[in-house]
Amino acid sequence: MGSATRRFLPGGLLTLACLLTGAACAKDLPIGNPGFEEWRAGKNVPESWNLMTAVHTLDADCQVAREGKCSLRLASNPQTPVGGMTTLAQTLVASTVGGHPLHLSGWIKTRDVVGKAVLLMQVDSKVKTAVAEAILGKDAPDGSKDWRRFDIQVPVAANARSVHIGLGLIGNGTAWFDDVKLDIDESVKIADIAEVRPAPRPQKSSVLADDNTLALPPGLIPDIKPEWKTGVRQDARHLRSLFSEDFSDLQFLKPLLKGKRLVQLGESGHGYAEFNWMKVRLIKFLHQEMGFDVIAMESSMSTCDAVDKEIVKSSAAEAMRNCLFATIGTDETADLFSYIKQSKGNSGARHPLILAGFDNQSSSAISTAVITARFKSLLSQIDSPLVTEIDGMEQELQLLFTPKQDATLSGRLAARYRLVAETLASNREKLLTLGKTGQAEVDMSLQEAWSRVAYCEMQPYPYPQKQGTEIRDKAMADNLNILLDRIYPDKKIIVWAHNTHIAHHWNQQDAARTTGVWMAEKRRQDIYTIGMYMGRGVTGIYGRDSYSAIAAPETDSLEAILANAGKKWSFIDFSQAKPGPAHDWMFKPINARYWGSSNEQIIPARAYDAVIYIDEVTPSAYPG
Repeated sequence: MGSATRRFLPGGLLTLACLLTGAACAKDLPIGNPGFEEWRAGKNVPESWNLMTAVHTLDADCQVAREGKCSLRLASNPQTPVGGMTTLAQTLVASTVGGHPLHLSGWIKTRDVVGKAVLLMQVDSKVKTAVAEAILGKDAPDGSKDWRRFDIQVPVAANARSVHIGLGLIGNGTAWFDDVKLDIDESVKIADIAEVRPAPRPQKSSVLADDNTLALPPGLIPDIKPEWKTGVRQDARHLRSLFSEDFSDLQFLKPLLKGKRLVQLGESGHGYAEFNWMKVRLIKFLHQEMGFDVIAMESSMSTCDAVDKEIVKSSAAEAMRNCLFATIGTDETADLFSYIKQSKGNSGARHPLILAGFDNQSSSAISTAVITARFKSLLSQIDSPLVTEIDGMEQELQLLFTPKQDATLSGRLAARYRLVAETLASNREKLLTLGKTGQAEVDMSLQEAWSRVAYCEMQPYPYPQKQGTEIRDKAMADNLNILLDRIYPDKKIIVWAHNTHIAHHWNQQDAARTTGVWMAEKRRQDIYTIGMYMGRGVTGIYGRDSYSAIAAPETDSLEAILANAGKKWSFIDFSQAKPGPAHDWMFKPINARYWGSSNEQIIPARAYDAVIYIDEVTPSAYPG
């Protein structure tokens, strides 16, 4: 039975025909504008398709078509970055097609492609994104190839949420796409995605846990080399609470942190309650007993500074919402903002805890207003004509969040913000002499202009491209150094960020240089960096009632080794460890988990000064 015949059979008859004949049960599914014949009026985008990323020129080519009148053409231009990617996609509700494999096919033609032209599919569940995905891989066309039909397949569970189908061009050259088809194979059944529920959240208690309470059951401790087990049990410091302000179990940190001016607290993924509680507790200890004055969050520098100045007048919840990215603005983190507010409002406090940020991106709904007002205030003081451009520049900046046809926008905006930065830099002494704005805010606004430059420059390289990661992380390192050198030159700073940003070294040869790498190059002796990893539990999707299980640690992984400390929460220092049979795992490449799921290879003692292991995690709760 040919595919052209199957296409017009009703679903029930198709299934019967397949059962009787044993033929492959594939039937075509309707997708919008599969031949790229219709285009949106006034926009250079084909009807029914959404432009997800755009660094190539996109248009209808009615001179080169395999079927119908036109085809879709993607072509590199002078602004296309090396390895840049343009993708278009459609989304289907999975309940209408779920329970079976889906096949996506399309005809592709290429000319002088250095890279590849691809088809893409991704299945999202109610639990998490990308539960199944496919991309045209080693067979993807490059160079100059005539029309050829390509296809990929993904399994779609009946209880999945959505299916994304797409196509695109990676790299330079020209690619044409035509006659895209989607079909379902009803002869194959795909099992439902199992529903996962998190364990009950730990109850807050000020009591320090004893050894019996902390002990892991033997069945949760993986087998590792005997000498490693002996070593990690000898080295581990037991953390006896997620909440208590009895810090007697943390006193071992004082000699380790002596003389350190920057303590970096990481996490292998955002959105885990236990990570947040532990970090808040550590911050309170560092502030109360070790003289750390500043907490720098992975959020907007200017925005968090503005929030800090007004935090006594606002609620802790409002301050958190106005400072942080929503991903880390959790109920657990709110405890930190209550603490910051209390430290400033209590006249008897020894010293307040200062809130800061170091990201080069806007992190909340008030970021644009704060940054715009500061730029305009300073530029007006020196009568710069740039003051009239700031509102328009900030409005254009928002377009970088959306698919765009003007591939020159990021470059043009970067040039304008560079001019703002250079103007403020050349007039810095004049601004300080005028005395209308304090030195710290002048220097922070100057650095914010450079952050805007970096933000524009990273847009052509969407995550996870190496170039974009390096631009952002270099900007964050620059921001941290400004906090240390100019804004708070006499204070000690705590950093709250993802492990990826703060690690001093990544073992992969092609790894991006991240914030911790640059910071270590400049001031390694001043830094103590603590990574944080999980063993098991459940991960959630920011604030949604949907979860997935975290698999048990793999053999000889970092998490498997740390679990052998035998406790729910433990701390392992690398900075004082000496190479030898009990410690050789610290000094060689091993796998550690990114977001609790994906392996990344690290040399633990080169990446961090220490790690904290939390055996079981639960998803964060988010303000309603």
